[in-house]
Amino acid sequence: MDIRREHRLGLTLASVLVLIATACGGATPSAAPSVAGSPGPTTAASASPAAELNGTVSIAFVGDIQYWDPALAYDTVSWAASRLLFDQLIHYDAGTGLIPGLAAEMPTISDDGLVYTFKLRDGVMFHDTTGAETGEMTADDVVFSINRLLRQDLKPNPSPVGGAFFGIIAGADKVLAGEAETASGLRAVDPSTLEIELAKPDKRLLNILAMGFGSVIPKDSPMDATEFAKNPIGTGPYHLSEYTQGQRASFALNDSYWGDRPMNGGVEMRVNVDDQTQLQQAIAGQLDLMGDPVPPGSFTATVNDPTLEGRIHRRIDVAIFYLAMDTSAPGSPLSEVKVRQAFNHAVDKDNLVRIANGRGGPAHCILPPAMPGHDPACKPYTLDLTKASSLMAEAGQAGGFSTKLYTDTTDLSKAWAESIQADLAKINVQVELVLQDWDVLLGTITTPHEAPMVLIGWFQDFPDPSDFVDPILSCATAVPGGANSSWYCNEEVDALAAAALGEPDDAKRIAMYQDIQNRIMADAPWVPTTFSETVEVVSARVAGTYLHPVYPFDLRPISVGE
Repeated sequence: MDIRREHRLGLTLASVLVLIATACGGATPSAAPSVAGSPGPTTAASASPAAELNGTVSIAFVGDIQYWDPALAYDTVSWAASRLLFDQLIHYDAGTGLIPGLAAEMPTISDDGLVYTFKLRDGVMFHDTTGAETGEMTADDVVFSINRLLRQDLKPNPSPVGGAFFGIIAGADKVLAGEAETASGLRAVDPSTLEIELAKPDKRLLNILAMGFGSVIPKDSPMDATEFAKNPIGTGPYHLSEYTQGQRASFALNDSYWGDRPMNGGVEMRVNVDDQTQLQQAIAGQLDLMGDPVPPGSFTATVNDPTLEGRIHRRIDVAIFYLAMDTSAPGSPLSEVKVRQAFNHAVDKDNLVRIANGRGGPAHCILPPAMPGHDPACKPYTLDLTKASSLMAEAGQAGGFSTKLYTDTTDLSKAWAESIQADLAKINVQVELVLQDWDVLLGTITTPHEAPMVLIGWFQDFPDPSDFVDPILSCATAVPGGANSSWYCNEEVDALAAAALGEPDDAKRIAMYQDIQNRIMADAPWVPTTFSETVEVVSARVAGTYLHPVYPFDLRPISVGE
């Protein structure tokens, strides 16, 4: 996610931004991830090689690429770029199945569930921005890459997920504390053998390693994301051949890529293109893929246009949109829980769904419907202006106050923000809307107490309920550069979440996350607003789908005709 635009975060982180219930190729992302019966060790579409490389795929996004460094990339635009340049030990197939990536096979796991042993592929080469090989990947590169996620001296700031995800590795706590540069649980046994030892059993490890953050980069990479961005080196199927900030990035094929070659001859990623322009260009054949959903004002005409039959791609998102409120800013009325609860009673979520043309549905709690642990009975707040006004009075805010709401510049986000602005005016809260380009917004909301409220979304990192707690609602992520945009910290919730990670009984574990969800909702750091469905238009020359349930965009399998 994420904070991802799909949150799209999102939204997404999400993007989010947005998160996904049906996947490309008929996969079922709502199911728990599984390694059983996974397809072979390749990651791109397993069709014929060079004969299918028949064109450059173009995709556009409203936002720009925030980070070229996979240790920091946490939005769907940056994730789409990372997916082209880098690989991880473990990948996802077309759905939510885990398969070997840079690992030659799935790892062996010790009987106590603590030690994972990976055999690495031979002959995997790193490539720079010219396409030249810069060296062969070894276990030392993997160890460095993961330690780099944990180190606090990474510039301009540490990875937003070092503690939340990779902190499960034995000895990671010492690296996070600045007491060591290498976690004791990361061991290069020999150039092609890696051991990862956990502090305690945690079934999320393979999902975590499959995230973009798990990308492997050379062991001599700089500890500075700005320096790394000057020449991002990875093992992926493409290399970055050209980048003009604010305009476009071009990706060329790596001729010696270790895995199945992509189904296209290259990728052009256009940035800072508004969603209405994306739609018009896709319909006209001037753009292959939309990176953002069809805007609400054009939705009905678009989906009912018979000339677009077969060119409309849909995905039910495993994601949630929400109004995050700064719970800990000194002197802010939003630091009072009753004010935040009042906001939950004041926002008309059904109207937000109407604005989105009926896509998705109202969100009442944190976990979206396609996520294990979703509880349809979790509805702690109803639309009730009388109750909202009463809570404001109890908080000493009967007369209301003025505040700001930040969001991105898409038509849908703007329309949603205006609806929330009108809702809160009914309880005497005057809201100034601040619309920012996506990359600017990410910088704002990851700076402590810069944004009193933000309307954003979260797109799953992986299909496990912990992913909607640990990276965005934990004390460890309420830090500069983190994804906790409500700056929420409840140590009791953190302790319960830590216990849930180690619970081996799936039914008990789900019940624990539902309890955690109820506790967080009582604290009301968010107003959950909507769950979503992504609907996008592609050009007539596109074959295949790029809407992936986890990545969330995967351009490797896309083929385009001339």
